[in-house]
Amino acid sequence: MKEKILYAMMVLASGVFVTSCSTTVPFAFTNTFYISSDHVREIVEGPWEVINKTQFRVIMDHNEKIIFIIGRDSILVDYKDNFNFFVTKPDDDWFPGIDERIKIHSGFYKRYKSVRNALLETAYKYPDYSIYVSGYSLGGTWTQLFLLDAILLWPDRDIRAIFYAAANPWRKLPEKYRKELEQRTIFIKTYWDPVTWMSVIGFYRYGHNITVGKWWRIFPPQHGPPQMIRALDELF
Repeated sequence: MKEKILYAMMVLASGVFVTSCSTTVPFAFTNTFYISSDHVREIVEGPWEVINKTQFRVIMDHNEKIIFIIGRDSILVDYKDNFNFFVTKPDDDWFPGIDERIKIHSGFYKRYKSVRNALLETAYKYPDYSIYVSGYSLGGTWTQLFLLDAILLWPDRDIRAIFYAAANPWRKLPEKYRKELEQRTIFIKTYWDPVTWMSVIGFYRYGHNITVGKWWRIFPPQHGPPQMIRALDELF
């Protein structure tokens, strides 16, 4: 028990301290969706659309026919949600008839619900587009909920995800949903990133894991965008 409390405290003490940009542009154009330091910069830099304190961007790529949804959340914004480690199950207004065995981090679930309608409206509006989802740190966590939401709503669409240094929102997920996520998701993390250790307190990730950087780099904790960008530049 003491060990779990220690890890929880390390998670609380870590993260990227960022602030919202003053201007917001909900729609832009790009053709970048691949693992790279440029991708990380695309995620951590604004401008952002903000709804109920949750930051996101919807980027339309007309050449590739892609809806590229990226999310970012500040550890300073509504920390009570970010560090609410209680679990809940999705209710019917999130996805009618979803398996009641699903258990989700209550705070991350609340963050996702605050922007769910805005994201789904975009996806409904462009049914012939692929949906690519990404995020960094807390943004990568709540956008994982949108990923499953989109897969369940549009099982035949091209839906993929790349998440960087993301915590895990799932406490319990039935096998049929785990397989869907595993086929479509890539997680990029560095060594010694305490935010990605949430499995220690019962929250798991489902997808392909890639660890970048050097294992002997212990301090500072390898979570921030500079460390991720450095590690990716070394790899690629």
